[in-house]
Amino acid sequence: MNISQFRRMVDSYLAGNASRREAAVLQQWLDKAMAEKELPADAELHRQEVLDNLRLAIYEPRRISFWKYGMAAAASVSLLVAATVYRFELQDWLNPVPIERVTALKYQVKKVVLPDSSVVVLNGGSTVMYPKYFRGRQRSIKVNGEAFFEVMPESAPFIITGPNLKVQVLGTSFVVTDSVGIQSPKVSVKSGRVAVTAETVTRQLGADEELIFNKEQQQIKIYSHQEVNTGWISNKLIFNESALSAVFGEIEKMYGVKISCGSPATAGLKFTGAFEEADTLDDILKVISLSYRLTIHKNKDGTILIK
Repeated sequence: MNISQFRRMVDSYLAGNASRREAAVLQQWLDKAMAEKELPADAELHRQEVLDNLRLAIYEPRRISFWKYGMAAAASVSLLVAATVYRFELQDWLNPVPIERVTALKYQVKKVVLPDSSVVVLNGGSTVMYPKYFRGRQRSIKVNGEAFFEVMPESAPFIITGPNLKVQVLGTSFVVTDSVGIQSPKVSVKSGRVAVTAETVTRQLGADEELIFNKEQQQIKIYSHQEVNTGWISNKLIFNESALSAVFGEIEKMYGVKISCGSPATAGLKFTGAFEEADTLDDILKVISLSYRLTIHKNKDGTILIK
């Protein structure tokens, strides 16, 4: 059921087909929709139940008095006003927008372009969730981990919700570092202004400012003249003292190849380095092999042996 169907139901009130039962069903449904800002767990079942009840209420023939009509018409007006005020919230509840979920692998840096052309760059192990298209008075997404944002300026505010912090902007660039297990989530602003909320406290940040929220002490600290670390966003893969077995595992996932090490000793070697978007598979393997004087063997079946 979409908002057009809802409006048609409200119009039936104004046409004189109102009933107390219909008013009660609609009011109960509207109260639930407004009370639950997120989609209820049983939304699909409840949506069908409400629709069935509304059909029964609307199409069940009954005669009503002028007094009842006046009561129902008044109720329908209030519902129509509520439907206009909360039309996007109602749409989200009745006909939710599909949610996209993108996760960067452990050692990967991944770029995501949002429906409004804003850009998100995820650091390794980070996740962003966003609607397939933005609808309503705001652009809302969720993030878990570390991500760099370049937000396209629009009248609709851009809202990022993390496990501990909430960030609201109109158009700017900044880094959000916030995950479930992190002790001190933070927001670092490169340009523009943002509003950051931690618990019930909101603070404004400008360019080159950084907010750090200490979860244990429930304290917010703001630091000025902070250079925002965005060097990682131009990379494709980042490794820090990672075993070659893990490094090759990530390369396999990214390029769809099979890489094996010639010995357990080779697999256990530690590698630190970063690779950019322009680096090819051959470039990456060459850097790693030269770092440890290893040799690369490409087999006829497409597998790669490094020893």
